[in-house]
This record gives sequence, structure tokens and C-alpha cells, in this order.
Amino acid sequence: MPSEGPGPGPDAAVGPGVPVEGEGQRRLHVLSPVFFATGHALRLWPLGVLVAARRQFWLLGVGALVLLAWSTVEWLRRTYDLEGGALRLEEGVLTRKLRAVPFDRIQQVDLVRKPLHRLLGVATLRVETAGGGKEAEVDLDVVTLAEARDLRSTLLRAKARAVGAVDSRARPGSGSATLPVGGPHAPVGGAGAPTGTGAEAPTDAEVAAFTDAEVAASPPERVLLRLGLGEVMLAGITGSRAAAALVVLGPISQASDWFPGLSDWLFSWFDPEAVTPTTPGAFVAVAVLAAVVWLGLAAASSVVTDYGFTLARTGDDLVVRRGLLERREAVLPLARLQVVRIEESLLRRALGLASIRIQSAGRTGGRDETAGRLAIPVLPRVRVNQVLEELLPGAAPVPRLLLPPRAARRRSVTRSALKATLVMAAIALPLWRLTAVGVLAVPPALVLLALPVLALAAAAGLAGYRSLGHATREGFLYARAGFAIRVTTAVPVAKAQSGSVRSSPFQRRAGLATLHVDIAGGGPTPRVFDESHGTATGLLQVVLGRGRGEVAVRAGVEPQTS
Repeated sequence: MPSEGPGPGPDAAVGPGVPVEGEGQRRLHVLSPVFFATGHALRLWPLGVLVAARRQFWLLGVGALVLLAWSTVEWLRRTYDLEGGALRLEEGVLTRKLRAVPFDRIQQVDLVRKPLHRLLGVATLRVETAGGGKEAEVDLDVVTLAEARDLRSTLLRAKARAVGAVDSRARPGSGSATLPVGGPHAPVGGAGAPTGTGAEAPTDAEVAAFTDAEVAASPPERVLLRLGLGEVMLAGITGSRAAAALVVLGPISQASDWFPGLSDWLFSWFDPEAVTPTTPGAFVAVAVLAAVVWLGLAAASSVVTDYGFTLARTGDDLVVRRGLLERREAVLPLARLQVVRIEESLLRRALGLASIRIQSAGRTGGRDETAGRLAIPVLPRVRVNQVLEELLPGAAPVPRLLLPPRAARRRSVTRSALKATLVMAAIALPLWRLTAVGVLAVPPALVLLALPVLALAAAAGLAGYRSLGHATREGFLYARAGFAIRVTTAVPVAKAQSGSVRSSPFQRRAGLATLHVDIAGGGPTPRVFDESHGTATGLLQVVLGRGRGEVAVRAGVEPQTS
């Protein structure tokens, strides 16, 4: 597939067809009714299937015409403009709704291009705010590709001007005034504005002082990471998609139950006895074929999602492009990054590979995970620190981590052995009952299998302990956990919302505790597991900004490293 090439950065020159503030209302692309009607049809597909089953195809045609007519009216009644320091979208056929997104509240502007978009040369522009919930705050579906890119540049520049006006007025002698809390559109002295400060809304001249030349001073787009087709396929084979492929293969194996005549049709083409493996070589060939299909599905899934993955940086923004059928192009401000997670499975550790997940503030959940939790599918382990430094300046390289105290090792081994014992007991109890009633004859020597199982469980617990660790550096907290998938988390202390030290009764008995760090956005909470209570409390002070940034002392215990 030919590459689309890198799009213009957020600070690219604005084309002549892009609306500017105060220009007036504009409509979406003339093809928008087609996309509206398609969305309505997808929501009504059960009704369509029912009508088709009754062979009332004329009714399907009438329904399609009605949907297209309604979608055309929707298009005529949907307009957008840049007015009053905000992106305004007015829509609704019977009930009118006006939605306004102030420029300074914009968090991310994404470009989404599905196959039909790419065929027709259009795109969907999604504008998100920090409190946008599961869906984007504004969807402009659809506009031309050039207009979408230029409008994204216009919105990001307008955001930079609005935020820059706030920052500059906080500096004495800057020559401009502070915006009220809530941005340039919040009423002076209204809700959220500090009382008694005499804050006044900036004039148009003050906001315009942040000219396009100042915002466009950021460097051109610089590619940080680009994955080839082989690397994308490797990401699917070595990652979680391989396990997901097994979930797909399971239902496929039951296809004959869904289509009763399928087996007869297949057997009419070949003799099942002729292809049934009967020799060791045949069984090996079937196993190899099954593995190829399994890994092929995992690789194909990764290609569909991450084909052409490119991570670039333009000034203080990350630019992400990915996707084979549905091409996504997102601009993520670095200021929104909350946590960076480095994930290494057992297989990837053996191959010298890793993946990176970025948790950011903003929309948490929904069908598009690009904004909330960005994943770099795979990269060489030797490049992790290079990418980490670009994402969180000052965080690389990851320092040597301190192991928890020896009490945590005993706890990890004991927990692993206890879990194995419970599993074996759950298996042994029904076997014992079946043997007692004479249904089965289980030899008593089978109990001896518990010994190697417990030994493996103890080894796994020890490996889990060796995977734990933490470290601090000025401005950063690092935590590591996980054996099968080892996750190293880098947390900027300035992004921590709050923290807590928690301990279960068993932890308290061993003098241990776990530190929880609360951050903005969705995703797992960063944790430092099974540390001594004193160390966990000291780390909490670091998270709260009251510590020295270095916690490596454990009440008379020599720090261990890993």
C-alpha cells in the first residue's frame, strides 16, 4: 500500500480554505450525509436483517432513501465556526444544540481515516478535552483531508496563543494580563475566578500578541521511531495478540455448529480419512500448520492496527500515525503525559525487545484508546532509554532499582506456594471423591506430583520477588513489578495527584506496605509493592514533593539492587 507520507505538523501554514476566527459558519463536506446514513444503518442493522429475511427488499430501498434524506437534513442543520475564542458546533434537526470548546481547553486533535474516507479523500477531525468522557468532545465528520490538517493546525495554534497569554500574564513585566480561571471565556469574577485579584479578561490585542511566528518557532517534525512491516508483525507474534488469536480460533472451530451443512459440504471435496494424521510426522506437520495459522492471525491483527506506525515529535507535541485500513493520525501534547510504562514479557526479554505504554490525561476509555493510553507496539530494548528521554526529559536512563527487603521475598514465595496448593487441592478433592465411590482408580503415588509443582511455585515466587523494585531520581519515581510481564513505570513526581501507603494484615505482620500513586487519566495505578513501611512512607513524601528525591535507606538494612 502506498504510504500517505507525513502530514504537516501542528504549526504548518494554514490553507486558504480553512476558517479563521470570526469568519462565520461553515458546513461539513458535501459527502457527510453518506457517512451519517452509514452510521444510522449500522445502528439499525438488526431491523434490516429482519426485513431482508422476509424478502421485503422494496422496504429496504425505501428505508435507505429515508435515511439518506434525513442525513441530508442533518448535514444542512450542522455547522461549525471559530468564534469568541472557541470552536463552536451547532447541530440538531428538531432539537438544536450548540456545543462550544474554548481553545485553551483543547487537549488533543486527531485525524481518523477509515477506508471509505481514504477512498473519497476526506477525514474525520476529533477534538478532545480533558473532561470529554468516552467520546470526543467534537466530531467533524467529514471534511476534506487538507481542511482537516489545516484546521487542526489552526486549533493547536489558537490553543497555544490562549495558554501562552495565561502564562505570560503570570510573569511580571510581560506586557500582558492574566486570563481568568477557566480560560479567556470565563466571566471575570465568575465561578472559578479568584476573588479579590482584580483579574480581567485579556483584550484581543493581548491574545494576538502571541503571533503565529512565535508559535511556529518550534522545530520541524522529527521522527523518533518508525516500525517496518516485519517489526509490526513481530509485535503481534510476541505480544498479547498471540493469546487473543487463540480466542478467535476457538469459535472458528465450532463453525460446523453454526452452519449444519458446512461439514457435509467440506467432506464432499475430500475424504476425511485421507487427511487424518496417522504417523508421528503427520502429527508434527499438523501441529506446525496450526502454529503457523495461530501466529499468522496474531501478526495480521497487529498489521491491521499498527501498520506504518510512526512516532514523531514536533516541538512540544507527539505525532502518532498508525493503521492499515483505518488510518489514525493524532497529535498529543507532551504536557499531557502522566506515566510511561516499559513492558517486557518473558519472550521479549529473551529477544531483547520491549514495548512502551504512555498514559495521558484526558479522555479515559471509549473505542479510541489513542488519546488515553498510547502504545508503542515493540522496539529494541537498547532504544528504550532514548525514547523515554524524548517522552519524559530527565527520566532516562532508568536507574538501578532497589529490591524490597527480605521479608518481601518470604511473602512472595509463600503466596506463590499457597496459590499452587489451593489449585492442587481443588483438583485433588473431586478426584478423591470419584475414587471413593469407585468411578476412578487414582494411584496414591500421584500425590508425589505435588512436590515438583510446589518447587516450581516457589521458584516462580522467587522470580516474582526479583522482579520487584523501585528507585527515585530528582523529579521521578520508578517502580517495577511482574514476572511473566515485567512492567517498569516512570512517574513524574509533578504529575502525581495524591499518594497513599496501604498494608494488609499480612503485610503489617511482616512490616511491609505498598505505595499507591494517584495520577490523572485512566489506567493502572503506579505502585511500589512490598516495601518496608518506613521506605514506603519516605517515598510518599517524595511523591508529595516534601522529600529530597532520593530514598534509599531502610532502617539499618543495606539496600539491595537488581
